[in-house]
Formats: sequence, C-alpha cells, structure tokens
Amino acid sequence: MLAQAALETGWGKSVPCNANGECSFNLFGIKAGSQWSGATVNVPTLEFQDGVAVRKVERFRAYGSPADSFRDYAALIGGNSRYANARGAGDNVEAFASALQQGGYATDPNYAQKIAAVADEVRARSDVLKFAAAGPSTTSRERL
Repeated sequence: MLAQAALETGWGKSVPCNANGECSFNLFGIKAGSQWSGATVNVPTLEFQDGVAVRKVERFRAYGSPADSFRDYAALIGGNSRYANARGAGDNVEAFASALQQGGYATDPNYAQKIAAVADEVRARSDVLKFAAAGPSTTSRERL
C-alpha cells in the first residue's frame, strides 16, 4: 500500500486538490465512478488508451483525511471481486500489483512494474534507515 500511495502521489508531492486548493487526501488515485456519492475533485491526469498516453481531466474521490483514504482503499480492494487475486497475493508486492493491474485499477500498462520498483526503493530506504539507526559498531573499536 505504501508503494502504491508513493507512486500515485509522487511521494506525497502531488495529491489532487479542488479548485479552491483544498486537498482531497486521495492517496491512491481512486476515481469517482458513477456509484460514488461523496465529494470529488476534477484534476488533469494521464490515461492510456490503446497503449497511447492521453491527457484528460477526470473526477477523483475526495476524503476528509488520509485515514479516510486508507479506509476507502481497503474497502475498494476488499469488496470488489475485480481485485480478488490482489487480496490473495499476501506480501508478494509483484503479485499484488499485477493483480491490481489485471483488475483494471489503472490504465498504465506498466503500473504493476512501477509499484514494484517503488516498493524496492521503499525497502532500500528502510534498510538504510535501520542501518543508520543502529549506529556504528563498538565491536571494531573495542579491538583497537
């Protein structure tokens, strides 16, 4: 989920906002389909049609908080049969992302690969942070 949110928002730098500049807190790029009755924002986006990138303005769901975005995302993935294979992917990021793409979550033909690449980056950053938090080893100093 973290990798997907990072991809969809450019690491938090680009969250859809309405014309007044109010943030939608839509961290997962969830569009507002015809069944959506909540708040929305219209924003420019890049969609792929027949493999060709096309700029469009689309309606996206808007939330009152990031927590609302996470809850709605979980409900969408958990309650929609299109994403059944994603739910069964466990902690396999590549399988999860591929199942999202196959379920029609995004039009980008490289969506799954992009999520997997961001997940690799998250893992790498996490490893660096763990290493930095551990601090220098005293074992080598004690030998001097």
